Amino acid sequence: MKRTLILFFIAITGLLNVHADEGMWLLKLMEQQHLADSLRKAGLQLSPDELYSESHPSLRDVIGIFGNGCTGEIVSSEGLVLTNNHCGFSYVHDISTMDHNYLYEGFFAKSREEELPCPGLTFTFVIRIDDVTEQVVKAAQKEKADVFTMQSQDFLEGLQEKMLKKSGLAKEKNMRLRIVPYFGGNQFYAFYEQSYADVRLVVNPPMQIGQYGFNQDNWLWPRHNCDFAMFRIYADAEGKPADYDEKNVPLACKKWLPVSLGGVGEGDYTMIMGFPGRTSRYLTRSQVEFRCGSINEPINMAGEAELNFMKQQMDSDSALALKYADDYMSLGNMVKNFGGMNASVRTTGLLDIKAREEEAFRQFAAQAGKPEYTDIIDRIDRIVGIYKDSLFDMNLFQSVFYAQSLWMGRQSISKFRKALKEGKNPEQARREFLQNYTERNASVDRVYDEQKMNILFPYWMKHHRLAAEPAFVKGRSAEEVKAHYDSLYHISAFAQRKSLEEFIDTCSLSAFDADPFVRHITALNRFFDATYNGASDTYQKEIAALHKTYVLGLCEMYEWAKSPDANFTLRMTYGHVGGYQPRDAVHYDWKTTLKGMMEKENPKDPDYVIDEPLRKFYLTKDYGRYAGPDGELPTCFLTNNDITGGNSGSAVLNARGELIGLAFDGNIESLSSDLRFNPALQRCICVDIRYVLFICDLYGGSSYAVKEMTIN
Repeated sequence: MKRTLILFFIAITGLLNVHADEGMWLLKLMEQQHLADSLRKAGLQLSPDELYSESHPSLRDVIGIFGNGCTGEIVSSEGLVLTNNHCGFSYVHDISTMDHNYLYEGFFAKSREEELPCPGLTFTFVIRIDDVTEQVVKAAQKEKADVFTMQSQDFLEGLQEKMLKKSGLAKEKNMRLRIVPYFGGNQFYAFYEQSYADVRLVVNPPMQIGQYGFNQDNWLWPRHNCDFAMFRIYADAEGKPADYDEKNVPLACKKWLPVSLGGVGEGDYTMIMGFPGRTSRYLTRSQVEFRCGSINEPINMAGEAELNFMKQQMDSDSALALKYADDYMSLGNMVKNFGGMNASVRTTGLLDIKAREEEAFRQFAAQAGKPEYTDIIDRIDRIVGIYKDSLFDMNLFQSVFYAQSLWMGRQSISKFRKALKEGKNPEQARREFLQNYTERNASVDRVYDEQKMNILFPYWMKHHRLAAEPAFVKGRSAEEVKAHYDSLYHISAFAQRKSLEEFIDTCSLSAFDADPFVRHITALNRFFDATYNGASDTYQKEIAALHKTYVLGLCEMYEWAKSPDANFTLRMTYGHVGGYQPRDAVHYDWKTTLKGMMEKENPKDPDYVIDEPLRKFYLTKDYGRYAGPDGELPTCFLTNNDITGGNSGSAVLNARGELIGLAFDGNIESLSSDLRFNPALQRCICVDIRYVLFICDLYGGSSYAVKEMTIN
């Protein structure tokens, strides 16, 4: 019966023949999901144990979490790490100044002594993975936790602490345990992870190389930027994690990735291991509409306005360009992703595909005789219909009003109010409040911030769907709201530290509450709590329970042949090198060379200005051993690997497990792939390892680092 239904769905959609290249696979389930055979047929020359093993070195030992949201890989026996330039961006930004602008001008260490500490940067290895579904379910039953609660971090934290203590790993330095839900909360896995906190910068290419084309080229092909950075992990004398110390030594690694300079060809097998962030491929049609219309659309609307403002300011002032570079990178990536996803949903007809999937599911439910599945889609549709407008407004509200940089947290304000009201330790309360204000607002550019907010608030006034509005907006004209924001930067005591210091030295509770800034923050928070918190919490709890049931039904219908959604855990995806045809009469080749960068040059556009030292190499064709067979320098290539955010920096490997590139982007035509994999359009954009090593070695002179690598 199941087989008949699956064949029916193949006939009407052409989708459910589980495509060999689809899936972000949890290698712990390799045997259960019969992955080894598919990998061998696709071209892999390694054994399953070489991919993932907890008893001897495998690829698990060389792929780690870089920072908090990217992937990195070990490329030498002495702790060298490769990742993307945009993954190291914020850390390099934090150690850059106008005198030493490593972000824009680049950095190339010539020896280990020159490698730069990066405060706050960590590299995390996966030590072990356990199935803990039974333990989580028992704990949830004991606590009478609902489906939403049992997947929450608050609930899982207690379990994590207990399991870590029992594991025998608790005494290891910087060891943590993460329990992560899979398949809509139907399964749970525990990840034992160890972090190293002394990670130092070795190489960061100049901005015009690492981010050539910047946000204009983001999510687009062809690409020519060398999106990489190199770091090194340091440990104490015993090889254990340690905070930064000059006495620390490079981490001694038992396994690292060899590098291939043999290049890639069309149709070659490729494999990517990393930490994909989040996909949502088990959604109903109405949930996809909700994602596009109530999340992507409002965030994208306000985000585009903010990005345009930032770009104008940054292009006109180099100091502002450095100050806001990290914010611009982060916001630009999200906005273009969300907008591209909505466009891709439309052009690929995803809503119709989801409707056909639902029809197949209804038939499966009827024939399987499982009443819990028969009306689950209708129940999901009803909940989505109730909350879609409220959550559209909530996301627009946050994108507009919480974009303000001049800010004080509600706890700081409440604590100081309480001190004024009770008259307890007023001097200490004033010192703490002023310190909190300074830490939060010391670097805020008031003129910039005021201009930004005057651009953003009209988007709320024009586009919110329901009648509820914060008090300073309700019933007021745009001019009146502008006057309100002007008061925050020109009349409020919070506009400057000096005026605030004078104000809080003598202010009463009534004077404090009357300040325009305090009234503004209080009004925003009260409005958000009263209008959105309840709706958001109720929606999440109700949809979590329904979604769990629907996902379980889909897994049964597909006979558990589909990979679980991404959730920032170690995954492997496999595919092949190849171009694509996004629309009629347009075909994209699978590779680029440095020639294409020169062809894009536009001296009038800061995003397309050529780095002059790199131009000299191009003119002489002096690329050394990194040149391709045609004498040109390879820059980027395409594969059909299944990736998403979090895979940035992931190692791209050939059939022998050799490093051939780094994954750094996807193509805009397939941005709906987080909701459904599209084999015709899904492409992973990779920087060629020959380009990376050329920039490290011949361009930048960090040859000592390249010599550590195993290069074939």
